[in-house]
Amino acid sequence: MKKMFPIVILLQLFLIGCVEQEIIDDVNLVTVTGFDKVEEDRIRGTAIANTYLKDQPVQDYQLDEISELSRDILSDMQKKSPDPLVLGKLQVVLFGEELSRSGITDLVDTLQRDATISERLLLAVTRDEAKKVLEADFGTQGASRFLSSLILHNKLHRDLPRSNLHLFLFQYYSKGQDPYLPILKKEEKDVLIDGLALFDDVKLVGEIPNEKLLFFKILADQYSQGSYTLNIPDSKEKAGIKSISSSRKLKLVSLNPLKVEISAHVEGYINEYTGKKITPNVIRKSEKAFKDEIEKESLALIGKFKELDIDPLGIGDDIRSKSRDFDISKWREKIKDLNVEVKADVLISETGVID
Repeated sequence: MKKMFPIVILLQLFLIGCVEQEIIDDVNLVTVTGFDKVEEDRIRGTAIANTYLKDQPVQDYQLDEISELSRDILSDMQKKSPDPLVLGKLQVVLFGEELSRSGITDLVDTLQRDATISERLLLAVTRDEAKKVLEADFGTQGASRFLSSLILHNKLHRDLPRSNLHLFLFQYYSKGQDPYLPILKKEEKDVLIDGLALFDDVKLVGEIPNEKLLFFKILADQYSQGSYTLNIPDSKEKAGIKSISSSRKLKLVSLNPLKVEISAHVEGYINEYTGKKITPNVIRKSEKAFKDEIEKESLALIGKFKELDIDPLGIGDDIRSKSRDFDISKWREKIKDLNVEVKADVLISETGVID
């Protein structure tokens, strides 16, 4: 048996050598792509690829192609590239606003069919054209690292809800939820978050501005490290609430009439205060004001969703999981008749260091 061991090792090395490999110096890794509608039936694809040069930093270079079919864009780009273009390191895909309003079904379908593309691929809608965003100066970080860091930072530490290719497809194929994606905007030299795009299936039909994203995330996702500036009632003072964490539960009250109750539990601490001293009374007022604001803004958002006939919160899926008598196939017709009550429970458990 011991005599066979070296032979087995040699066979493994031989088989590894037989596997088709792509040497990083011989390929161009596409890390970001953007798609824009340029004519009624034509799409422009913009790709940012990394090129690796010996003893030099990685460099971005851009390729553009226009085609009627999204799957033809990459093959046409290959003709312009000195080395094969590979999608295995694709991190971010951007969709221009006009294209998003027309529908991005074919593009998302193309992405999910490519086995080399990760389900954690980040998707976003761009204000105006995706090409313009990709023409920004991303400095030494490069487009892929900057854009992916921008989106992930705002999910983990700010107000963006979770989203990626996997979640988008789950929401799209679900009969009880509609997809959403972050919106990116180029402003002079900067690229920044500019709200949340709301989809009816895969067509952009509305959006949520940045200042309302906190309330959407409380309803749709879970906070772990959020922050918010609160106006204290009956005074001119403001309190900065930090380390906001949240959870939410949905209770089915009745099917006829259709009514649900959403309970949101929110915790945080005051890390900044414009007044002289944080007293128990200030904390009580802050809790009450934050509770009232969450309930008011949440109901306003839900009213907007009902007007658009969409369900980005996944209320339909929640109801289906709680009642066998609920017909999910008719959910779209029932959204406008849905009665929602929001109850927020806010706990400001401690205070941070006050300067």
